[in-house]
Amino acid sequence: MTEKRTFSIEMEVPYYFVNFTGDMRLSALVDAMLLTSEKQLHQADIDSSEMVKNNGLGWVVVQYHMDIDKMPRLGQKIKVTTQATSYNKYFFYRDFWIDDEEGNRMVSATSAFVLIDIKQRKIVSAADRLDDLFGAVETTKLKRFNRIKVPDDFDFQQQQHIGYYNIDVNKHVNNSYYFDWMVDTLDIDFIGSHQLTSMDIKYDKELNIKSQPIAYAKLDNTNNKSIHWIKNGDVLNVVAQFNWKNK
Repeated sequence: MTEKRTFSIEMEVPYYFVNFTGDMRLSALVDAMLLTSEKQLHQADIDSSEMVKNNGLGWVVVQYHMDIDKMPRLGQKIKVTTQATSYNKYFFYRDFWIDDEEGNRMVSATSAFVLIDIKQRKIVSAADRLDDLFGAVETTKLKRFNRIKVPDDFDFQQQQHIGYYNIDVNKHVNNSYYFDWMVDTLDIDFIGSHQLTSMDIKYDKELNIKSQPIAYAKLDNTNNKSIHWIKNGDVLNVVAQFNWKNK
């Protein structure tokens, strides 16, 4: 059996990765994880830039589940690790985790990626296109992520602007921007007094430079959770659930 290979990077959380409380922003947390996977993919020349240039293909994340025991802080030294776990005809599953200097687990996440044809905007089989799968095992099973229902009403809504700086090499809005837009719908006092404990997100439809997205949020104070979704007109682009605890 092929051994599943891990890849890690160590970093000190810079000031531009944190919010006004000194906690690492969720979008920066995701960026750090994706940077780690990109570094591993680069070893096999199948990172995002190489795939676009050589094959006209792009990696796109479609779902995340994340558990957060403690959010990394400004100046803290952390170790970000990733491991490709399994794949089927279309989905490529990858785990991430973040440890502090003492090896304590701070964050763990699992994700599902697909490969898309950039020109046709269609999913292609990762198993058929990749020579190096980093020890990931083939499976016929689909990994089950939490299902999130879009509420019938909302507490907050906010129009978002898409600029050229939001568009990545896959020719769509980079997925990490969605997190900033969703968190930005919440009151600053709420962000200052709460810590994220878990997150689920499902991307349904990509956004591009011509899109005019609106971010919505529904708070459930009884259960300390918030539901977030982004729509472009009548089209649902993404839905997420954040679970919180008081600081």
